[in-house]
Amino acid sequence: MKPKAATLKIIADKLGLSISTVSRALRGMPEINTETREAVLEFSKNLNYKLPSVANAGAVDQAFLIAVIVPELNFFFQQVIKGIEENALLAGFSVVYAISNESYGRELTLVNRLINHKVDGFLVCKTQESTNEEHFKHIVKLNKPLIFLDRKSHKVPGASFLINHKLAGKKVVEHLLEKGYKRIYFVGTETNYNKDSSLEQGVLEAMESNRKDDYSRNFVFGDFDLESAYEKAIEILNSNDRPDAFIASSDSAAAGILKAVRDQGYNIPKDIGIIGYYDKPISSALTPTLSSVSIPATELGKRAVNMLIEQVHLGFEISDATILLEPEVVPRESTNLQRRFFGL
Repeated sequence: MKPKAATLKIIADKLGLSISTVSRALRGMPEINTETREAVLEFSKNLNYKLPSVANAGAVDQAFLIAVIVPELNFFFQQVIKGIEENALLAGFSVVYAISNESYGRELTLVNRLINHKVDGFLVCKTQESTNEEHFKHIVKLNKPLIFLDRKSHKVPGASFLINHKLAGKKVVEHLLEKGYKRIYFVGTETNYNKDSSLEQGVLEAMESNRKDDYSRNFVFGDFDLESAYEKAIEILNSNDRPDAFIASSDSAAAGILKAVRDQGYNIPKDIGIIGYYDKPISSALTPTLSSVSIPATELGKRAVNMLIEQVHLGFEISDATILLEPEVVPRESTNLQRRFFGL
């Protein structure tokens, strides 16, 4: 899809407005004031500009439609969709989302059905089973914008918006070492995609670069919820090499570890520090409050849909751009240990 001679961006730049504002004005959205709407309509008329897929500039009932496909509706993807919906609504777009349940067959069916519903663009977090990506190539062949979320495709051209989980792993280890912890365990899910940029890879590399003689490296992988993490933590705490800090790949797992540590009679954070991941609201409600990693999921959704909206309006051009968003460590009581010197 080649950009039109008179594009939405030209109108936006000329009038000093955002693309979403111009889009809403052209579609007659009521929240745009009369003066702005008339200025946009007049300028677009002079350029002979029409919104794609819309018969006339005032066709409010003909909304653009964005399809969002995610593998599950967990806390992370809820926040991503929240960001997508916020910015899509501002630009006059509607959003339909579907859950693939990490199934290639279900994802394939969803893509085909949504294509038949004539959606204007796709935001997709592909499943771990999606080794055959012909259905994504089909979207591109139809000149429909396709943007990948959280997981990058190495077979289909398309921009990707990713969380820098690897950087998060390094930041977590640096935080714990700075606080004086030395024997750190990682407890959580092993990544089966983009392993080189995973949370556990970041943890591993940070451990290796800061290794000391009394510094042990331990990774316990599994699909841990609160209960299973509690049981695994009890087992670890009763081993010969008890850690003095835990990194959990989710806040739910971290909550289970926290309970196990307390039940075994250890002090948090003096004896053992704990840090979770995703920074759910529960993190600040636990006792002690749980340190975690804040993931910019809502911002990821907003930025991804902004690019998709621009591609719908300005013309879809294939891009392999990778946009990495950085997580941040949120220190709380569970790792609030003053740094120990000389073994004290």
